[in-house]
Amino acid sequence: MNGKRLTNINEVVAAYREAHAAWRAKHLGDARRMIKEIRQSVANFPKLTLLEAFIARDSGEPLTELSLLRQCLAELESGGTKDLGLTAEAWSMIGSARHVLGETREAIEAFSRAALIEPSLAQKRVEASNTIFAANSAADFTPEDFRALYRRYEALLAPIHPFPKRRLRHDRLRVGYLSADLNAHPVGKLLLPLLARHDKTRFEVYCYAADEKGDDVTERLRAAADVWRNVAPLSDEEAARLIYDDEIDVLMELGVHTKGNRLPVLAYRPATVQICGIGDVRSSGLSCADYFLSDVWCAGDETSAQEDFTERLLRLPHTHFCYTPPEDLPPLVPPPCLSRGFVTFGSFNNAAKITDETLSLWNELLLRVPKSRLLLKHKLFSGEEGRSFTRERMSRLGFDLSRVELRGFSQGHMLEYRDMDVALDTYPYTGGMTTFEALAMGVPVVSRYGARHGTRFGYSILQNLGLGELAAPSKEQYIEIAAALATDAELLSTLHEKLRSFLAASLLTDAAQYAADMETAYLSAWNETTNKEAPPN
Repeated sequence: MNGKRLTNINEVVAAYREAHAAWRAKHLGDARRMIKEIRQSVANFPKLTLLEAFIARDSGEPLTELSLLRQCLAELESGGTKDLGLTAEAWSMIGSARHVLGETREAIEAFSRAALIEPSLAQKRVEASNTIFAANSAADFTPEDFRALYRRYEALLAPIHPFPKRRLRHDRLRVGYLSADLNAHPVGKLLLPLLARHDKTRFEVYCYAADEKGDDVTERLRAAADVWRNVAPLSDEEAARLIYDDEIDVLMELGVHTKGNRLPVLAYRPATVQICGIGDVRSSGLSCADYFLSDVWCAGDETSAQEDFTERLLRLPHTHFCYTPPEDLPPLVPPPCLSRGFVTFGSFNNAAKITDETLSLWNELLLRVPKSRLLLKHKLFSGEEGRSFTRERMSRLGFDLSRVELRGFSQGHMLEYRDMDVALDTYPYTGGMTTFEALAMGVPVVSRYGARHGTRFGYSILQNLGLGELAAPSKEQYIEIAAALATDAELLSTLHEKLRSFLAASLLTDAAQYAADMETAYLSAWNETTNKEAPPN
């Protein structure tokens, strides 16, 4: 481009494409320079403004991103452009940015608008799914609120016609795992021990990878499977047809409403039994999903928990996830309060899970425990905009910011658990892998739970560890437990020394028992389904 003025539409389009290519190649500085040059020739250019928003997002500038997205929408409005796809994309990005900032209600509204406007049916489904996922962080969402979102999502699957039902009989039960996260994602890591311990004399394992990204975890999963299929380039119908032709008895969709899910595949009914779980905390909301994977602790009062689900709960007798600690875990150290003279509470959970209610509880805890500190770590805090926004938010909630530390993304984050005395779980969307990691580093976790299934993951982990007393059913007890733990130096020292061995000896890491429990559940679900469908004599 060389700074020359663009004189016609063809040159503008060519320059935009060059800037877009630079962004795709992650050359953000070059892309910004190119956009600045284009702006000298054209002012109202919504696609260019949207590209600027993508660059701001990737640069860790959420406030700049939101400003640019509002500008993009204004340009579309003022120019009279009826580009519904671009408008919907802008609203979807607003939803994502609001979600990262912890503005749950605003995120839900933005994703809902994107779903309403989006002209592509496939992308409409994605936006409706995004709306449901964002609602996981809304403590005041009722079962009826969720059912309304489910109805809206399932209506978008109405054009799909299920494949014909069949009576299948195989020497080994064919189990399929469908996911975009068959890699070093928490889902892939949690799936590894199950695939490694499946009884291959009774089960034949198929994996359907919905993302082409691969790594060492992918290779280990591939080695543990009997059959590996790449369905990333396939449409939902093509992927469903492949699964149907493989005659899968039990299919597990691991994403549910998380990014990259393939829930529409289930609407084709490619498998005899269809289960959702592991990757998400609550119902798919789909009538074509038969079961949702749970356990006795997460399900709690089965009648109450079932109200949140369109699927039947498939309750394992112990835990519905199995953790494999990394082989290169750093050595344990005593709690830092012993040398610092003050207690550090902390959370490395996704910032989107940190609601104002949770922050207010944490502030109350800091006030209860003199000289205590709060350590938060997430990629949102890597940039000055994310840190400034969070500081202002916490200041409004009454925090003494001198007692708060915000850390951004870093490699080797496990070492940073050494700076934490007590880990604090989020609510209503609790931690999963972060809870396991804290425990593996000897840091006790205090969790709060309610009747809603998704609030009980920390409770389930702690119960299976034999430390259920660290889980609280109310705000008041949450603070009491955390404060009492923080002021008991002897107990903290013992936990920091022993938690890793407790974890290693618990059912949470017992891959053989976990695989046996899962296989029993699969056989039970399959037998129940096929017996129900069998014609009378």
